[in-house]
Amino acid sequence: MTDTVLHNTPKPKLYWLPNALTLGRIAVIPLLMWMIIVVGGSSTSFVNAPILLLLLFVLCAVTDFLDGYLARKWELVSAFGRMLDPIADKLLVAGCLIALNISFGAIWYVLVPSTAIIFRDIFISGTREHAANAGIILSPTMLAKWKTTAEMLAILLLLIGISTSSVMPISHNIGDISLLASQGGIALLWLAAALSLYTGWHYIKATLRG
Repeated sequence: MTDTVLHNTPKPKLYWLPNALTLGRIAVIPLLMWMIIVVGGSSTSFVNAPILLLLLFVLCAVTDFLDGYLARKWELVSAFGRMLDPIADKLLVAGCLIALNISFGAIWYVLVPSTAIIFRDIFISGTREHAANAGIILSPTMLAKWKTTAEMLAILLLLIGISTSSVMPISHNIGDISLLASQGGIALLWLAAALSLYTGWHYIKATLRG
């Protein structure tokens, strides 16, 4: 995720690993999107596809934590890393939401919160760039971190929903795993969208005050 700026401190042997993890997360996003569409769009996909899909998303989530952890532990800090990590996160969220909407057939209760989240992230990225040019630093708030957590959990539950439905018939029983996971994912997606809009307005106000 970052490069060292501590010139008097020897670099760790794997100093390149945080950045490599972040770039690797970006590289697998197209594959992840393709797998979401395949698993969500067909009940006859090859038998291991749902498991591989969930493992790939969990791997992306783990690398998101690991690159930051290693960068802090090894005292690897740079402007490049600070720029790259949030870009990777936003690309992961946007890519998964786009693919999920294709799988769900763009139904409004998935499309509306997904659109709000993606538009907010793009708009706030531009706002951050403007603020940086004006010498204003927009630090992430705790609510913004909760927003990201809600997004990741929502995507995970929706992936569990389409994965389980691809390997077993969907029943109308409330105890059905696919139904419960999908409903929970949609609820969290709306929560994430609400937090996205609220925190986005917070960043805009901070920029205008600056």
